[in-house]
Amino acid sequence: MNKKQIIIGTRGSKLALIQTKIVIDKLKKIFPQLDFKIKIIKTMGDKILDKTLNKIGGKGLFVKEIEIALLNKEIDLAVHSMKDVPSEFPEELEIAAIMEREDARDVLITKDKKRLDELKIGAKIGTSSLRRASQILALRRDIKIEPIRGNIQTRINKMYDMDLDGIVLAAAGIKRLGLEDKVSEYFNEIDIVPAVGQGALGIEIRKNDSFIREVVSKINDKKTELAVKAERNFMRVLNGGCHVPAGAYAFIDKNKIIMIGMVASIDGERLIKVQKVGSVKDYVDLGKEIALEILKKGGKNILREIEGDM
Repeated sequence: MNKKQIIIGTRGSKLALIQTKIVIDKLKKIFPQLDFKIKIIKTMGDKILDKTLNKIGGKGLFVKEIEIALLNKEIDLAVHSMKDVPSEFPEELEIAAIMEREDARDVLITKDKKRLDELKIGAKIGTSSLRRASQILALRRDIKIEPIRGNIQTRINKMYDMDLDGIVLAAAGIKRLGLEDKVSEYFNEIDIVPAVGQGALGIEIRKNDSFIREVVSKINDKKTELAVKAERNFMRVLNGGCHVPAGAYAFIDKNKIIMIGMVASIDGERLIKVQKVGSVKDYVDLGKEIALEILKKGGKNILREIEGDM
């Protein structure tokens, strides 16, 4: 361990910086002799806030500039929310570690702490996630969905500025920011299936950097790694990004992996969920099996219609 300084690339939001510091704190405990420096990189997803992600190119907009910095050796590693990492990334790069997962669920924040089933008829809910919107509509057909983007505090402020009745966010971000007191309801992972990789932090490195791989391998959580890889394989088989209302959640219990996958129409009228249990060693196959079963049960038609509307 003779490298003097390790430069970590991240987005500049308060949440992104907190997540990066979580990684640094873990690494510092193991490698107190190493010096870690944060380099903030503004991504296209941070710059364009007046359009939904499916209209401007998808989740890759939150990682592309960071990956360019990694490829140009301006940084040594990058910290990402795994839900923002596309299925495919540059050949020279890899996710070398996935940390223990925070809460994977979605939450509802409302002005007056009402749960979803307590909101008035025709209540307005803010989210730009097709996955969240379709599942909220499946639970309550009368809800009006309003597109809303920005960091967590910005979205909370917009709830008031736009006179929304509530917004849906990821529990992990809320907890990392210490905002649990604002939560009106935690949705279970079956009612609102999370985004692939939601709640997990991934560390991306150059494949040929054996030193950095050795360092970050020490904070990899094997259970989270296998669960997230199963989810990502589900999405890879679907060939879906943020323009598709789809989600998956897996967790490991002893030698079993339990997983649910979901595809829905944008209006929430058709929603297909498949849950399966498999052996941990077959984690990759489980994601594929669930995706294929969903496609067979009508998911293929839903995806075809959505692609036709794009």
